[in-house]
Amino acid sequence: MTEPQGPIYMCYDAAMQEAPLEAPIVLPAPDSAKTPSRFAPDPKALAEAADRLVKAEWPVLLPQFVGRDPNGFYDMVALAESLGAPVVDTHWRLNFPTNHPLDLRMNNEAFKQADLIALLDCRDWERPTHINDRINRTLKPLYPAGCQWLDIGFADVEISKWATDYQKFPECAQRVLADTALALPALTKLIAQRAADDAKLRRRIAERARVVSAMHDAQVAQWREEASQSLDETPIALPRLALEVWAKIKHEDWVLTTNPFEDWAPKLWDFDRPYRWAGRALGTGTQIGIATGVALAHRGTGRLVVDCQTDGDLMFDVGALWFAAKHKVPFLCVMHNNRAYYNDWEHQITVARQRGTPVERAYIGMDIFDPAPDFASIARGFGWYAEGPIEDPRDIAGALDRAIAAVKSGVPALVDTITQHEG
Repeated sequence: MTEPQGPIYMCYDAAMQEAPLEAPIVLPAPDSAKTPSRFAPDPKALAEAADRLVKAEWPVLLPQFVGRDPNGFYDMVALAESLGAPVVDTHWRLNFPTNHPLDLRMNNEAFKQADLIALLDCRDWERPTHINDRINRTLKPLYPAGCQWLDIGFADVEISKWATDYQKFPECAQRVLADTALALPALTKLIAQRAADDAKLRRRIAERARVVSAMHDAQVAQWREEASQSLDETPIALPRLALEVWAKIKHEDWVLTTNPFEDWAPKLWDFDRPYRWAGRALGTGTQIGIATGVALAHRGTGRLVVDCQTDGDLMFDVGALWFAAKHKVPFLCVMHNNRAYYNDWEHQITVARQRGTPVERAYIGMDIFDPAPDFASIARGFGWYAEGPIEDPRDIAGALDRAIAAVKSGVPALVDTITQHEG
């Protein structure tokens, strides 16, 4: 059973100058057939892993599915603070708070001086640690030569002959086969014991944490500057849409479904609880279904569920809107409507440039206009409250107010906003 780690979050709370994080969820004792068994780490292997981490000058923590466990979010905070190490969240689950000073998600600088990268319940290590040139089919590592790898999790036994979900499998200095729900709290305790007996190590950890915090602050400032440059543009820029939604929900107990406003939500919002986000979108035709499932899971909790809904995805399963209305699953659906299947459109632009074919023809089969679907009318026809299409960013706030009021009354609501292509 994972025990709460209350005092360990004092550093985070002080840095944020906010109320303390809520206590981690205590898992029930595994005496029920409904409780999954836990795969405990080998104690000697975990002690070796702790030694590797404390000896490293710049360890980087790379979690992928740690957040699948309710306590994983808090376990990551405790581990990161015990080391003063940067955390690069891969976004497959919400593994770490975005406003924590040790958060370096989406920051390639985190790897430049890494001498040890710790894979934590991580299957795909290659994508976040390399620059992928798809045209020339080359990978450039973000980390220096000689960087070592530590793997804690199940990836070693989950390779399937049926599908290639893992990219290239890393050559690790050490692998620890274990459930991170058990391994991370135990590892944190081992590191804390080593630091308690070593004043020099404590100073190194504190200095590293200061450096990482400065990098975090600089990155956040850069994102906010980038967002400020497009606030008045039309079609509506994604940073503007993300900020408008954030202004309306930040004082609510909110949940984001999957698409994070094309990464602008984790850049600009405060993800401070493990349930705030289900993790990144999975692909074509799945967004509205997963969003409805997330809303169904939180129905009756009083939480405001928000879906950033792409238009192309909704075209695949527009009938899902009926399900939410029929079964009274209220959530706020904010359309990221760029009137395109733009994931493919952007790819066709890239291929056209590479092959020397007309780029202006890349839209063929990819645009969603002439006629443009009226998603607000479609949603109203299925029993939703809906407004739009909205093209002026100044009209977003009022529409959100009215839509949120509808959601709180028990009705799903859709706000159709016309957005820029995100490429």
